[in-house]
Amino acid sequence: MNNYFLRKENFFILFCFVFVSIFFVSNVTIIKCNNVENKIDNVGKKIENVGKKIGDMENKNDNVENKNDNVGNKNDNVKNASSDLYKYKLYGDIDEYAYYFLDIDIGKPSQRISLILDTGSSSLSFPCNGCKDCGIHMEKPYNLNYSKTSSILYCNKSNCPYGLKCVGNKCEYLQSYCEGSQIYGFYFSDIVTLPSYNNKNKISFEKLMGCHMHEESLFLHQQATGVLGFSLTKPNGVPTFVDLLFKHTPSLKPIYSICVSEHGGELIIGGYEPDYFLSNQKEKQKMDKSDNNSSNKGNVSIKLKNNDKNDDEENNSKDVIVSNNVEDIVWQAITRKYYYYIKIYGLDLYGTNIMDKKELDMLVDSGSTFTHIPENIYNQINYYLDILCIHDMTNIYEINKRLKLTNESLNKPLVYFEDFKTALKNIIQNENLCIKIVDGVQCWKSLENLPNLYITLSNNYKMIWKPSSYLYKKESFWCKGLEKQVNNKPILGLTFFKNKQVIFDLQQNQIAFIESKCPSNLTSSRPRTFNEYREKENIFLKVSYINLYCLWLLLALTILLSLILYVRKMFYMDYFPLSDQNKSPIQEST
Repeated sequence: MNNYFLRKENFFILFCFVFVSIFFVSNVTIIKCNNVENKIDNVGKKIENVGKKIGDMENKNDNVENKNDNVGNKNDNVKNASSDLYKYKLYGDIDEYAYYFLDIDIGKPSQRISLILDTGSSSLSFPCNGCKDCGIHMEKPYNLNYSKTSSILYCNKSNCPYGLKCVGNKCEYLQSYCEGSQIYGFYFSDIVTLPSYNNKNKISFEKLMGCHMHEESLFLHQQATGVLGFSLTKPNGVPTFVDLLFKHTPSLKPIYSICVSEHGGELIIGGYEPDYFLSNQKEKQKMDKSDNNSSNKGNVSIKLKNNDKNDDEENNSKDVIVSNNVEDIVWQAITRKYYYYIKIYGLDLYGTNIMDKKELDMLVDSGSTFTHIPENIYNQINYYLDILCIHDMTNIYEINKRLKLTNESLNKPLVYFEDFKTALKNIIQNENLCIKIVDGVQCWKSLENLPNLYITLSNNYKMIWKPSSYLYKKESFWCKGLEKQVNNKPILGLTFFKNKQVIFDLQQNQIAFIESKCPSNLTSSRPRTFNEYREKENIFLKVSYINLYCLWLLLALTILLSLILYVRKMFYMDYFPLSDQNKSPIQEST
């Protein structure tokens, strides 16, 4: 029995030592790997710093050459407008990210930060090193100690500029959003640099920015690191990004444009890109097909008819005239001083104006994912889209019920009811299946035969709003990107921006919307950077302190138990010999 006990004890001790050895070896391996990764990161940083120094030397040489060129050719200005533009790649989409973002450099040496492009707010902010209430984003929190040009905005009691509050000897940064979330921290100043992909010259200036020390709600879980507000400066307020940008680059026209596609897009500083206009691209296609069409350059407008082969244009459009000439951009006045509000005077569906007001002020906001409209307008659109949404093509009863609809039986009769009926029949014939997701949002398998919407702007100008814009791609379906407004605040969001070039003219205080073929930029094509957050870091960094403490406590107890059992074994061997050892020599001989 004692022999069996000792064998069992030996087996347990062996198991404990094997467990401890495996744990120790794996831990040492992970630590070594992390040390190697840290060394690689440090080498990468050193290489990048050397590269920056070389780049600075090249920039100095370029500046000297530019000065010499300017002395020799003072009147030699760039004639091509596109060369004066600064273009920046936008990444993101409506479904996965719910926003579009760009990369800018902060500080000297620079740290790259991904920022959501938001025309509905004015702040430039992101999490900084030391934030305990911030989420995990694309880049690590900004480290002020790495930058030679960073400066925290300190204060004593109440001497903060721009009417800011003094909290903890720092000027407080606080931003609240309409969905109820808040981000707060402190202000600091540093150099902002915008690296353009088409222009070797970089726009750079000093800016007051917000350091997040607390994030809530959507900001806590978003992938982009911060927010870049593009609205204008309020009286006695912190100077905004867009105002400082054009102030420090007086050679640029105070115009910028945003052009987003289903995946990614482009921000253009200093103007807009006519080559993206859909009308210009169609004209180029015609020129490529036949040289005999050169006499068609003078067209001022085109008519969009419902027999167009394009899926987006198979709808109720009839003969609505939509201007597409580059020289004939229809501008809309901005109705408020510091935010981009415009007036709309109607919203047509199958020729029927479903707005019950004469006019409606709407915010042009790239920071809002969906377009938010008054509840009564939303309900009207939703009513007709529900009729076109058939989730079971084998249900004869539901199909016949829809086909028997008359114009008089609808909630509101349609001017182009026959077009509506034709679209319904085509959806059934082509089996354009429709499903409903959260909150009853309709999603179609195809854009074909879905209606265009028309927004009436100033001078009775009808602007087309295609299904490819107000619907967004979700896996293999196209889902409705409209929502009821919140806090009585109608918004033209990203589902209105999509497939348009939205031009903001700050000098004339006006906005234009031009159908465009916007460039696509997949997030997977985005360049890597040394300060990005690495998901494959030390696994122990993702474990809470309590779990780590319990793990080390378990290890210590295992070692202690092993020692106790070993001592106990020695005690039994010395004072309690085995049964074979208790036998006398006489007994053995007998």
